[in-house]
Amino acid sequence: MNDRFQLAPLSVLVLVAVMMAAGPMIPSLGAESINVGVLRLENLNRDPRYDYLEGMIIGVLMYDLTRVDDIDLVERARMDRIIDEQNLRLTGLLSDEDTAKQVGQLAGADALIEGDYAFLGREIIINMRILMTDDGTTIPLSVRGYTENSIHNLAEQIVEALTGKPVILAGIEGERSLLSLSDEEPGSIEFFCNFQQGEIYVDEEFYGYTPGGTIPTLLEDLSPGEHVIRVEAGNDFGEIEWPEVIFKDWQRTVEVKTGRKSVIRSAIYHFNGLLYNARVLFSDRWRLEPGVTDVININEDVSYLDRNGHSIPVIIRLNASIDTKRPVVIIEIEADGETYTWDIDRDSDEIDFTEIAGSLEIDFERDWYSNRYWSIEFAVRRTDIRQGMHRE
Repeated sequence: MNDRFQLAPLSVLVLVAVMMAAGPMIPSLGAESINVGVLRLENLNRDPRYDYLEGMIIGVLMYDLTRVDDIDLVERARMDRIIDEQNLRLTGLLSDEDTAKQVGQLAGADALIEGDYAFLGREIIINMRILMTDDGTTIPLSVRGYTENSIHNLAEQIVEALTGKPVILAGIEGERSLLSLSDEEPGSIEFFCNFQQGEIYVDEEFYGYTPGGTIPTLLEDLSPGEHVIRVEAGNDFGEIEWPEVIFKDWQRTVEVKTGRKSVIRSAIYHFNGLLYNARVLFSDRWRLEPGVTDVININEDVSYLDRNGHSIPVIIRLNASIDTKRPVVIIEIEADGETYTWDIDRDSDEIDFTEIAGSLEIDFERDWYSNRYWSIEFAVRRTDIRQGMHRE
């Protein structure tokens, strides 16, 4: 076990002392104070590596109970002295009701609390028993989790059982893990990447190279929690952050769970390919054939976000029909608050042109094929992005 990550008993006491000094008190619930004695917890794993959890659980639990004005804790030293004088077991005391009531009365405790816990690999289950020393009533309680809030939740149950009033003791600061990092089984990531020979970095430390295709790289022995996976693929490959058009390495933050394997897939492409695809707002081809396809009607909304994140409305309308054995094409573009129109009615086998409509580029091509039909191609592209801009 790596001692760096394990709280020693002294550290637990210091932590609890600080918490008791800084934490707010829970206002009095109006009832007479109840004297409570907290006994030992039994480690059901019988593994000394998890003995430290007892001090942590009892420490946080006692801290919570001291925050409630209606509960007074019997000093641990007094409880231990009475148990030692009576030559009693340190754990399982409440299994003998008469003895437990006798100890409680000697200590001046209205209620005694003891329990056990078991480490289940990813979380802890804590079982508690409250014994009322006046009549021997036993109240079982249980909680399961892996954060400090689990103990706070258990303390809430204890307070409500003793006073009949609910309290809130858990909070955001209680999301700290109860487990030392050495107890948490490491996880792994099965990492797929389409790119070959990319450099893999885990938390900015070089891990290896991507084999590409369907062959994964297994990132092993990762501590539970978030890890940043990044692939460096050179100056021409990666991903683009839209709409600003920021060129960067592929990178993701992955949550690794204890003892589990996550599967992640990355897609890395040449920036020029990504730019080409993003630049094209509309592109299509049609066949205008007498007696087969006499009319083509297109009405498309191809609005987009510019690099400043502003919405640019764009409407495309195209009508093509055969009139006296020749095609007539009318194109209308609404963009940048303007309307642009092209009326193409020419007796020519081939027509090919490129025009600018505000912030857009228009490509049109019409060809006569095999003396049978006209092929019409039409594309609308953005002009604020272009291939090669990642090298500028």
